[in-house]
Amino acid sequence: MSTAPLQDADISILTLPREDHPSPRRTRPWFAWLAGVMAVCVCLVVVYWLVPLPSSSLEVDTASVRAVGGYRPSSSLTASGYVVAQRQASVASKGTGRLEYLGVTVGSRVKSGDIIARVQQDDIQAVRHQARARLEVANATLANVQAELRDAQMSYDRANALLPNQFVSQSEFDIATNRLRRGEAAVRSATAAIKAAEADVEAADVMLKNTVIRAPFNGTVLKKFAEIGEVVAPMGSAANSRGAVVLIADMRTLAVEADISESAIAQLTPGQSADITLDAAPGAHYAGTVEQIVPTADRSKGTVLAKIRFIDHDDRVLPEMSAKVFFAPPSQAKTSASPRFVVPTSSLTRRQDRTVVYLLDNDIAREVSVEEVGNNGGDREVLGPLTASATIILSPPSSLIDGTRVRSRNVR
Repeated sequence: MSTAPLQDADISILTLPREDHPSPRRTRPWFAWLAGVMAVCVCLVVVYWLVPLPSSSLEVDTASVRAVGGYRPSSSLTASGYVVAQRQASVASKGTGRLEYLGVTVGSRVKSGDIIARVQQDDIQAVRHQARARLEVANATLANVQAELRDAQMSYDRANALLPNQFVSQSEFDIATNRLRRGEAAVRSATAAIKAAEADVEAADVMLKNTVIRAPFNGTVLKKFAEIGEVVAPMGSAANSRGAVVLIADMRTLAVEADISESAIAQLTPGQSADITLDAAPGAHYAGTVEQIVPTADRSKGTVLAKIRFIDHDDRVLPEMSAKVFFAPPSQAKTSASPRFVVPTSSLTRRQDRTVVYLLDNDIAREVSVEEVGNNGGDREVLGPLTASATIILSPPSSLIDGTRVRSRNVR
């Protein structure tokens, strides 16, 4: 049987029907890029607000303000005198010996208890060793006699128990009794020997401490009287020995000792204000107060000694400097005038026809108006709302204004 030849046929009927599904939306590249940029911006904002930026404060030189007194009294009462430390001491050794160590020089500052010098200790060390050896012998002797005392005590106890029954004779009992008494006396003697040896050791320790010369108080060495190798002795007992090693003074107790005429002493009272000037510091004025009027007069000069204490300490004021004192009238109050301050000349600047300085307050520059009233060496005396020991900015730049953040390079 033959098949019919294939003819062109419509094959569209062979396709299966299919539901139309929406094609998935493709992510646009520009949207992802925009989201990344926004995330980066958010991170930058967070970093800006949370992470501190490097400091851009201005670096400046600074110095300290110094108060020099409040007024120049108008009283005609003046006096001349010299600066004297009210607390000073010539430090010497309590023992005699050759100086083997000297740890200070003129101008050295010392604190109470610091070692200044030391005297040779070899002979004192030998005495100390002997005293300790005698103490050890005394301890050994005590241990020996205590053992003998225990043996004597046991012998006495046995003899005392046997005597009523006549197991020992009376003479044997007496021997045991005497032995016990000798043992007790030996213990007391050894105990006393120990105390004597301990006293010898303590004396040697004191002698050893006396070879070390210490500062009696905080102060400054003004003079040096001995050198290493010289013999020092207490109170200079030997003709060729030194009585003192150094002279120490407390520089914070400086006062001017001035002779006041007997006819003018009635114008002074303790606590009265004064103004002090020194020949060594022309133009400098120091506030003072009458600390003491010595209750005796000098008949040869017809004067009474008065001590005027410095209120503010200044390193330029030294003992034995000549000084001149201007006394305020007793009725004048101490606070009747504004205090004066000394500032470096380079710290002064002009701002809007005003003389100002800049103070450093917690790394912030504060502008303060001041008034120049005089010279003080290479510095300037000013009046204004300052405080002693405040920090002031030197050579302020023209760009510096009140409230600028600054950083101190150094403070002197």
